[in-house]
Amino acid sequence: MRFVIGVDAGATSTVACLADETGCVRGIAQSSGVNLVLDGVDGTCDSIVEAIKSVLLLCGIRLSEVAVVCVGCAGAGDVGDPVRQLLRDKFVERLNENIDVLVEHDAAIAHAGALCCLHGIVVISGTGAMSFGIDEDGNSARADGLGHWLGDEGSGFWIGAEALRSWARAFDGRSEHTLLCELLPKVLNLRSPREASVALSTGELSKREVAKLAKVVAEAARAGDKIARSIFSAAADKLADAVCAVADCLGMKCPRVSYSGGVFRAGELLTSPLKESLRRRLSEFKFVKPFAPPVIGATMLALKALHNSKVLSDEITSRLREGYLLWGFDELGFMPPSDEETTLITILPRLMSEQRNPRSKGLDGLSVEEILLLMNDEDHNVAPAVRRELAQVADVVRMAIRALKNGGRIFYVGAGTSGRLGIIDAAECPPTFGAPREWVQGIIAGGNEAVFRSIEGAEDDEQAAADELERRGICERDLVIGLSVSGRTPFVIAALREAKRRGAKTAAITANRDAPIALHADVVIAPNVGPEVIAGSTRLKAGTAEKLILNMISTTTMVKLGRVKDNLMISVRTWSEKLRERAKRITSLIAGVTVEEAEEALKSCGWEIREAVDFLRSKRRHPSN
Repeated sequence: MRFVIGVDAGATSTVACLADETGCVRGIAQSSGVNLVLDGVDGTCDSIVEAIKSVLLLCGIRLSEVAVVCVGCAGAGDVGDPVRQLLRDKFVERLNENIDVLVEHDAAIAHAGALCCLHGIVVISGTGAMSFGIDEDGNSARADGLGHWLGDEGSGFWIGAEALRSWARAFDGRSEHTLLCELLPKVLNLRSPREASVALSTGELSKREVAKLAKVVAEAARAGDKIARSIFSAAADKLADAVCAVADCLGMKCPRVSYSGGVFRAGELLTSPLKESLRRRLSEFKFVKPFAPPVIGATMLALKALHNSKVLSDEITSRLREGYLLWGFDELGFMPPSDEETTLITILPRLMSEQRNPRSKGLDGLSVEEILLLMNDEDHNVAPAVRRELAQVADVVRMAIRALKNGGRIFYVGAGTSGRLGIIDAAECPPTFGAPREWVQGIIAGGNEAVFRSIEGAEDDEQAAADELERRGICERDLVIGLSVSGRTPFVIAALREAKRRGAKTAAITANRDAPIALHADVVIAPNVGPEVIAGSTRLKAGTAEKLILNMISTTTMVKLGRVKDNLMISVRTWSEKLRERAKRITSLIAGVTVEEAEEALKSCGWEIREAVDFLRSKRRHPSN
């Protein structure tokens, strides 16, 4: 039996699908997203190869059994593009097997999936937007996809930016009121369009966060808001412009038109005005519901290459459809399973954190030194995996900064090892950064006793999670971060669900991107550290990754809130002799005085470094005082 792998390397995640030559999907795995511009060719290859290795591990298939790999990647360019060729060369080198490697741009695999590898035009609207078409002779053309400065009209970012403009106009009285005036401040944790403008200019509000506002516009539109509906209508017109440009370029008289991308999850809010806009522009066209998501499109292209065929049989396409639905995908991509619809039995075999590590088989027969070396080698995978999630970590940091600036709090919620790590990070914020104790809080399943010993059944107590959030008065200004390596811990999911109900912002740190927790988080951080040395013992690499990420979130947040000067802890609490000695050195360095002068100033200022520095600087400016 021969196998193929299709890969969709997107900005949010990289998805790999392994299928046999008959079209039977054996498994689908996800890893970190890629950005060819920021990550470079090597970094992009790392993430894609990681996804390929993950799906091979899940399926128990050796790389030598794979005949064709097709990778779709944004920025890969058309045939003959040097970047595309460089990517292909790198993959051939990295995979180190006699495998046929195909590299396509992301629009090509979206087209293949939506239109089942047949001719037509696919219009794509995600964070960006573009249209891509292939005619019956195999000629192709594209329109837009130029980035948010020059194009991407009708994209999630474009819709989000229009929503912000509508809020600003209504806020100033330049237009009628819109429901967006109530929804956007809650979602962004920003009180006014002026604050939003500052956040955009400083980078505190990211491109991805703006693109996600398309969901808010959809919520307002479904509630009957006229302005929100008009934004979707305008987006449809922009997308229709791109479709018509492609049709004109290829001379298509009656094109088949389909769609792809997360913004189309708005359904009829976007598809209805899009069809209406196309009717005004094209004399004839056929609007087609997408057949499959882009990762299946890449798998189809790999199967076509394997069978050296222009079209795939109905039997193969039917098996592919059954396969991707079984693995939690719909026509537009992955839909995280809800905790109500799935059971532990069906989820656990698919979690990377539960797989057996081939490198540690026979662990009990190794010497002490061999076990230590193996564990140390495996730990080297942690930091690179976390690095590939930095974009998502940055989004959570921005959410944390806005929460604390607006009188909110940060809560870490976890069970077992994850809960203890959250407790530790929260406990270290007051002494390190002088932060009020209420700013960062840890919640662990089973309560304080669970910090020191395992509490049977605590992680399954959903009501206890909801009760704890109610006791702490979680509100829309707060940020709740769920910590669950498996991504299906009932206590954590219940906490995130309750947090969302109360209007709080939510995030998740997990090792499994396609776990149920993703359904309840605004941002998902999911470093793929691979299987543990001891299968399922997630206190090892997964726990280390959680600790690194928590360090990043709390430290960066406090730095940006002015709790650190240069790289010095100017807000450190001086509760011990060691900390007082540290305070003397910090004050001496910042104020440019001797340690003895710093100590005298600190004593007179209640051992507050900031006050002592201000006192010494004032004394220097006004020596007579």
